[in-house]
Amino acid sequence: MSEPSDQYEVGYGRPPLRTRWKKGQSGNPRKKPRRPENEIEILDRLLLSEVKLTLNGETKRVAAIEAIISRLQLKELSGNSKASRTLLKYRRLANEHDDRRQPLQLRFTSDVGSVGTSESDLG
Repeated sequence: MSEPSDQYEVGYGRPPLRTRWKKGQSGNPRKKPRRPENEIEILDRLLLSEVKLTLNGETKRVAAIEAIISRLQLKELSGNSKASRTLLKYRRLANEHDDRRQPLQLRFTSDVGSVGTSESDLG
């Protein structure tokens, strides 16, 4: 065997030390530019983000869309016709796009009883 030399040999697969990647250095410092989000992606991100929902004094973290629908259902139960129309629009929209996603499965209990939507409620 040959003795190790103090000199670093430059050759195939052994670039000069000064041109090697530094620790933590990216191979693509400018990176590929992000493509802008379209409206669907923005809505998905916002509606799927977690928010705090308080029901019967109990606070839990749920998706924003679940919080919106649960509040609309509570308003609908109290006789708010605008909430009823809005929920009907959501149900129609869910039926139109049921091939893209699974139907919404929401369940929670309130003082009034079990409230929620399921596949049978959407059809």
